[in-house]
Amino acid sequence: MNYRIGTPASSSHHRSWAVHSAQSSSSGQAFQGHWSALPGSSTSPSPIPNAPLLHPVSLPHPNAASHQSPMSYQNSSTSHSSFIVLHSLLSYGPNLRFNITQDLAHVQLRPGCSPTMLQELAVQPPVSHMIITIPELCAWTIEVVNPRGITVNNVLAMIRETLNRSVASHEMQRSSRAVNAAVDSFRARSRADPREHAQGVKRVDFLGPKVFFAGLARARDGSDSWEIRFVQNV
Repeated sequence: MNYRIGTPASSSHHRSWAVHSAQSSSSGQAFQGHWSALPGSSTSPSPIPNAPLLHPVSLPHPNAASHQSPMSYQNSSTSHSSFIVLHSLLSYGPNLRFNITQDLAHVQLRPGCSPTMLQELAVQPPVSHMIITIPELCAWTIEVVNPRGITVNNVLAMIRETLNRSVASHEMQRSSRAVNAAVDSFRARSRADPREHAQGVKRVDFLGPKVFFAGLARARDGSDSWEIRFVQNV
């Protein structure tokens, strides 16, 4: 049973982000590589005097024939993963504008980010399973699965799907302050959309005004899971 609310109130103001849509062609200055190492990675060592000059060799992307930019690696804190690299679109930045209350067609990328980046692997080395925890919403987790390797688009799609599920009545057994805040967010979000209002309170409403994706980071407990952050605007 979905939890439904009565008459909606006014909605919050939305500020536009002047960048190209993820479905349009990209422009502007190119980024230095598609992949971004996690915070805290070590810098490259100083060159050794009189050492022979070695030229970099570009390796093919595991799932596509297109050229990929050089990658930076960071030693993982876990014993079962020696190296892990998160795609720059999913790192703190942000390099994209993603309102999780809206369809993925509304995702916008910064100039220099090609829409094809959404189809690239979310992490290197590739993984088929990701668990994403939500510090603000400990009761729910986001699980992403793709046997062929999880892509950036897979991650964004599952974030939206998981957090836009209606909240059942038993899931509303929280503090009155959190419930009241979620109800206020629901009323503001659904005020102009009767179909949204009919679906009742959703998980995303418990985030309040923080509905913009801010990035992923490795879980601080040393596990293979990830933590997701949200902000009020980008």
